[in-house]
Amino acid sequence: MLRLLRKLIHDENGISVVEYALIASIVTVAMTFAVSAAGYNITDILPG
Repeated sequence: MLRLLRKLIHDENGISVVEYALIASIVTVAMTFAVSAAGYNITDILPG
């Protein structure tokens, strides 16, 4: 288990995945605020 953690810490490729996930979450939060500020609900935009 400790060997796996050391490997993940030194792996540079895993960092980019985390960065992309953070960027995607920030964009999602920003879009939610923008839609809310415009006076819409998410259910108004999504079909169903």
